[in-house]
Amino acid sequence: MQFNKIDIKNLFNKLCNPLLFYVDKSGNSFFRNYCLFFKNGYMYSETFSMPEAGKALEYRIQLDKHLRTTGWLIALLVYFILIHTTVNLWTILLGEIVWIALYFGARTICANLYSKFLFTHYGKYVLEEFAPEISKKKQKEYHYSFYSRITKYAILILLFFVPALLISSIMKIDLNLKKPHFKAAINISKIYSFIYPKTPKIYDMEAYAKYMTEDFEGALKDYKSGLEKRGKNFGQNDYIRFANLLLLEKKLYGSQNAIDTFNEIITKKNLSVMEQSKMLWMKSIFSIQNNVSDFVMTDYDELLASINDKDERNKFYINCDKAYMLYLMGKYKEAIALYDILIPYAIERKDKYKKELKSLYAERGFAKRRSGDSTGANSDFLSSEIDMYEIDSYEPKFSAQGFMVDKF
Repeated sequence: MQFNKIDIKNLFNKLCNPLLFYVDKSGNSFFRNYCLFFKNGYMYSETFSMPEAGKALEYRIQLDKHLRTTGWLIALLVYFILIHTTVNLWTILLGEIVWIALYFGARTICANLYSKFLFTHYGKYVLEEFAPEISKKKQKEYHYSFYSRITKYAILILLFFVPALLISSIMKIDLNLKKPHFKAAINISKIYSFIYPKTPKIYDMEAYAKYMTEDFEGALKDYKSGLEKRGKNFGQNDYIRFANLLLLEKKLYGSQNAIDTFNEIITKKNLSVMEQSKMLWMKSIFSIQNNVSDFVMTDYDELLASINDKDERNKFYINCDKAYMLYLMGKYKEAIALYDILIPYAIERKDKYKKELKSLYAERGFAKRRSGDSTGANSDFLSSEIDMYEIDSYEPKFSAQGFMVDKF
C-alpha cells in the first residue's frame, strides 16, 4: 500500500513538473522524454549549455503544442461521436478507451520524433529517470500552477455547456407561448442535439413539437430514445412518456405493436411493485380499449405471483385493479367473484381500507347490475354509502385516449 502511495506521489510530481532539461551535479545532461512512469529522461554524459540544448527544447515545445491540439481534437471527435449514439456506461467506457488509444498513439509518435531528433543532433543517449533536484518551495509553485491549469480547463468545459441552458430555455419559451412556435422549437433542438448530448427533457420537448406538427414518426423516435437514455431508471415523467408511446405506436403501427414495444422497453426498467402495478394498469386499459386484451389477466396473475405473500397491501390493491379490468372486459361474474373476496378482506381492515371499501361496493354493484341482479346491485350501492347522485361516477370506465403534455 505504501509503495502505491509513493508511486502516485511521484507520478503526480512528474505531471506537475514543467522542466524539460537539466544538468545534474555530475555534469550529465538530461532531456525529458514522453514516458510518464519509469526512465522518463534521455541522459547524455556530457554537459550541454542552454544555448546548445535550446534547439532540442524548441523542437520539444513545438511537439507539445501539436500534441495538445491533437488531444483536444481527439476529445472533440470522441465527444461528438458519443452524443450521437446511445449514451450509457459501456459507450462512455468505449469512448474513453478510444480517446486513450488515439491520444497515446499521438504521444508515441511525438516520442519517436523527439528521440530521433536528439539522436541526430546529440548522438546516442541512455534512458534514465528525469529527476531534477527541486526545492519544496519550487515544488509547491509547480503544484499550484498545475492546479491552476486544471481549474482553467474545468472552467472552459463548464463555459462550453452554459449555452445548453440558454438553448433549452428558448425551446421552453417557444413551446409555452399562447401560440407556440413548434417548428422553431424543432430547429432549435437540432442545434442543441448537434452540440450537446440530449437530455430526456429535450427529447420530451422535441417529441411534443413534432407531434403538434404531425411528425408522428419523429415524435415516437424521440420518446423511445428518451426512455432508452434513462437506462434502468424510472421516474414520474415516464408515465407520460409511456402513455404517449402507446398512442403513437398505435397510430403508426397498430395496437398490438404498441403493446409489444411497451413490453420491450418496460422490461429494461427497474420498477417498484407500485410502479409495476401502475404501468400494468396503463397497459391493461389500453389493451382492453383497443381489443388486444388476451394477456391482461395473465399479466395480473404473473405480477401477483411475483409479490411476496407478506406484502398483503400491494396484493390487495393489485387485485382491486384486476377486478376493475374484469369489469371492463365484460367478465362480470368473474369480477363479482373477486369482489366477494376483496370486500370481506377490506371490512376486516376497515381502518385501513375505508375509502377503498366504498369503491369496491360500488363497482360490485355495477357488475351485479350488468349481470341482471338489480336487487344485489342496489344493496351494494346502499352499502357503499355513496350519494345516489354521485354513484355513476364510480362505475369502471375507460379514460379518454389522447396525447399527454408534460409541463416544461
